Amino acid sequence: MSGGGVNPVLSLVSRTDTLAEGFRQVHQASLPLIPNLQQTYHQVQGSWTPEIENYAEDIFSKIRDILQHMEKTVEEMMNLLYQVDIYLSDSTTQLAAGFNPKEALDHVSASVHSYQSELLSKRELLADLTCEEITIEEFSSQWRTLNEVEAGKKQDLDSLADMFAGFG
Repeated sequence: MSGGGVNPVLSLVSRTDTLAEGFRQVHQASLPLIPNLQQTYHQVQGSWTPEIENYAEDIFSKIRDILQHMEKTVEEMMNLLYQVDIYLSDSTTQLAAGFNPKEALDHVSASVHSYQSELLSKRELLADLTCEEITIEEFSSQWRTLNEVEAGKKQDLDSLADMFAGFG
């Protein structure tokens, strides 16, 4: 690595974190749709008129668009995993800036996998609602959280704590 350049591993970590923030922002933007969908479900109570059905379909369409945006973000994150393999095999990267980047690259990998799991969870959640396998309340409650991402963060923090404990 040339002097003064940006460490490629740090750049990769930064890009991953930026994509993760974008995923969370898109999810956050979807939250106002959920009460509208809930209200629609409570309003119809089994008798869907064409007007209400069109309104609900409009909300479902917006949720599918959001899922599509989340999927593109996860695809970009998955593409970063190829760079992780390259950096791990490059001996000059291993010594760059006087540190072994394995922990940083493990963070990238764990982060990507937690967002991929979250996307799959949200897709399954929508499918379960549209197939009437869950109630609108279950959907609403589960949509509002990013459980897979939070579990990934907790695991990442636990790994960091273990790593720092090894220094003591």
